[in-house]
Amino acid sequence: MIYTVPEFTIAEALTLEKDLNSNAPDPEFCFDFSRVRKFDPLPMLMMGAIIRRYRAKFPTNKFYLSGIEEKSYAGTMGFFKYINPSIPFGKEPGEAKGSNNYIPITQLSISMLRSEQAAQGFFISDGNIIEKEAGRLATIVDRGEKELHILLTYLIREILRNTPEHAETDQTWVCGQYWPSYKLAEIAIIDEGIGVFQSITKNRAHREYIVDNANALDWAIRAGISQAIAPSTKQKSDDVWANSGFGLYMVSQICRKLNGSFTMISYDDFIHLDNHGLRKGKTSFHGTAIRIRVPSKRIQNAQEIIREINVQGEAEAKLIRNAFKQSSRPSKGLMDRLNFE
Repeated sequence: MIYTVPEFTIAEALTLEKDLNSNAPDPEFCFDFSRVRKFDPLPMLMMGAIIRRYRAKFPTNKFYLSGIEEKSYAGTMGFFKYINPSIPFGKEPGEAKGSNNYIPITQLSISMLRSEQAAQGFFISDGNIIEKEAGRLATIVDRGEKELHILLTYLIREILRNTPEHAETDQTWVCGQYWPSYKLAEIAIIDEGIGVFQSITKNRAHREYIVDNANALDWAIRAGISQAIAPSTKQKSDDVWANSGFGLYMVSQICRKLNGSFTMISYDDFIHLDNHGLRKGKTSFHGTAIRIRVPSKRIQNAQEIIREINVQGEAEAKLIRNAFKQSSRPSKGLMDRLNFE
């Protein structure tokens, strides 16, 4: 059986899992990539993960990839080995060093990053580890623009530190691209964890009004909504990185303010927010995927943008019964410069 892989668009990524799962494969199954012309970050991460999981469902079947020899960009990005490490074409995820135009598909693990820092003699908090890694990723596509670097570091960090909460895993996949003709930076991050709905409804305070998956995505991007700690009590931890439920709100609203966009996909639903408003729809994806798009030409003072959205969020949170009323220190901006290279 030959399955012709569709063009890598968000629309196709949203339907691929359902399409593949509609029937079982033949004993020999070929994914034909000959018609794919464009490999954007989020479709690559999603469609690669979906194909990988589909292969894993049928361990006795033989799967092949065809039409990949001329897809040198996807090979450099690590896409084909992301699907199957034994494919004799392209680089491993994270093997390419990246350029000022792209972040290759890269697997991140908090525990792995922690071990790497310890091996270098740095014993620092997970929050600082995440901020350092976010800064490294931002540097790849920030074009040397200071304000873009600050903002990308902040946005990537807030998504990454939110993952252990909504996913119950510290494993994430990251991919990015800078589009020079549009002066647009794009970052995609996925995990294959429990999803937003299962996470947020662990907090009993939210169960009475968050009744389904679509509803959970709506609430996840509101200010002060978190499953981590009951909002009726103060945070007992003295960890400045403790979650206050502002991360996804800040990220989505900053993207919208800059005439960029924010997309979040989790299990059966997706939301897309830009300056035209909020769009919702149905999909199928095991885990959570987030894409941010930020036009670099509109960034003049990153910290002022963060401050403005934070003030707006704290005002909105005061009107939500089960929300934290104040954001955490990290959500207010980047932390102090870390003392390591």
